[in-house]
Amino acid sequence: REMKLKLSLQKEPKHSELVSCVGWASPSELYSVGDDHQILRWDFQSDNTNQLVQLPKETYATDIHWIPTGNTAKKQLSPSDLFALACTDGKLLLVSRLGRVEKAVEAHKGAVLGVRWSWDGTALLTYGEDGAIKIWSKTGMLRTILVQTSSPIYSCC
Repeated sequence: REMKLKLSLQKEPKHSELVSCVGWASPSELYSVGDDHQILRWDFQSDNTNQLVQLPKETYATDIHWIPTGNTAKKQLSPSDLFALACTDGKLLLVSRLGRVEKAVEAHKGAVLGVRWSWDGTALLTYGEDGAIKIWSKTGMLRTILVQTSSPIYSCC
């Protein structure tokens, strides 16, 4: 059996500045966030790319993570309808698939360097320049500070 790789190049770049993070929402749908403050939705089935939302000029994203699809403790989620966005201003944004910011949380002192949903989509983990790893509820309420160090934390999984 032969495997084929399909590459396609855009005639014009969609982002006008650096792309800081990307996240899969489904096998055929990708979202990208750039320093041009745009969140773009890439649909590989239709080959369409459109702007989901224009973020405020002071918002620079560092990470994006979609809530997991599949079985959760409370209900079946399919497809995912919420993603978390980590920002350099210390905020954690919970954003709907339609581009509406559902919640903005002052999460860290300094940049939020990353965000990850729990496997079942009931909690979030953030880590930042302030050396903290924090656990949040799905609605953005702080549950606990898991770790506090004097150095930034650059990765968690």
